Amino acid sequence: MRTLRSAFAWLPAAVLAVTIPVAGLAQQAPGLKGPGYRLEIAPDAKEETVVSWARERCEEWDLPDAPLRAFRNGKGEVVAFASHYRSRPLIGANLGAIRKSCAVSFEAKSSADPSQFSDKSWIAATWTGDGRNIEALVHAEYHADKHPGACRFKDAMSCWYNVVTAAHSSDGGLSFKTDEPRPLVAAPGFPQEVGQGRHRGFFNPSNIVQKDGAWYALIMTTGGEGQKNGVCLFRSTDIKDPTSWRAYDGQDFTIRAVDPYRDDLSQARPCQTLKPLPTNVGSLTRHEPSGKWLALLHLGPDPSQNIAGGRVAYSWSDDLIRWSPLQTLMVQPTMWSKNCSDRLRYGYGALADPASRSRNFETTGDEAYLFMTRMKVADCKLGPDRDLVRLKVQFVKEGS
Repeated sequence: MRTLRSAFAWLPAAVLAVTIPVAGLAQQAPGLKGPGYRLEIAPDAKEETVVSWARERCEEWDLPDAPLRAFRNGKGEVVAFASHYRSRPLIGANLGAIRKSCAVSFEAKSSADPSQFSDKSWIAATWTGDGRNIEALVHAEYHADKHPGACRFKDAMSCWYNVVTAAHSSDGGLSFKTDEPRPLVAAPGFPQEVGQGRHRGFFNPSNIVQKDGAWYALIMTTGGEGQKNGVCLFRSTDIKDPTSWRAYDGQDFTIRAVDPYRDDLSQARPCQTLKPLPTNVGSLTRHEPSGKWLALLHLGPDPSQNIAGGRVAYSWSDDLIRWSPLQTLMVQPTMWSKNCSDRLRYGYGALADPASRSRNFETTGDEAYLFMTRMKVADCKLGPDRDLVRLKVQFVKEGS
């Protein structure tokens, strides 16, 4: 799954602990104050390789290309996804011991028909109540440059069109199926040929969380045709029904996804973007000691803060609608870094607590892990050599 200004990963572009160097891997920045708590790197933190591309890949472009999503199945095992467009599960006794299965759980059809929403797809979010029946949000890309006559441009970014669909598993995440036509959770109010010249649509859902009897996810849009760019909040009142998802309009959850190929496009309405969330939210978790929600994001260079390579940032919320100003967890070279001296870059950050009482790892205590994709850089380019790593973090109460 690629993000804004990404490196297009799919194009020919036992836990191992290592100490984080002062320079090269990641420069740590002190946690900034939040509402009652701050998030910071734990003093004893060491970067751990959870899944090694060199040792465990099933094919060359089998790599962690999306934030970690995990749940406990009916056997008590952890099943996770941090996959490429061939979604393969990671299975293990706990979050630090997940291992790659080469069996493909879900793959789109590489369809040239944009109305099928089945060109390239990623399992982007999961939620389960029983560990067997799994509901998933699917990040679905259409690359018109790969289909003759579908795009007036030649480069991938100018021809990229995106929607979010849904899928279901009845075997604990070993395989996923979807209805046809694929049910839309989020989609732009226009077909793929409109607005070519930039990437368009809805991208990269956060994980799904449950709150007050409903389910929520944050989904980024690049906007256009009356829709502002940013992050919108979506709610479902029936997680088993993918057509139940509605976006927040600024007052309530009333906005249904309009199918740009089958519905009346005059019914399309923009969702309300949430400030100050600028782009894809890697994870959404509830910090149990404070009762607050935390959104974690990987961001690119920020000249206004003298951040050249990028950073991991976070924001707090009481209600998933109003969010605090972004705070910096740490500064590190991200996938958007322009520094050709980088040896490694990072992306797809997601927070998860191995001891979470939630089957879906929706909650954290005062300790958790930041899971990321570590990308090796060669000749200033990102190739397929990418590992899933984790780093221990802690929540610290202000004044302590």
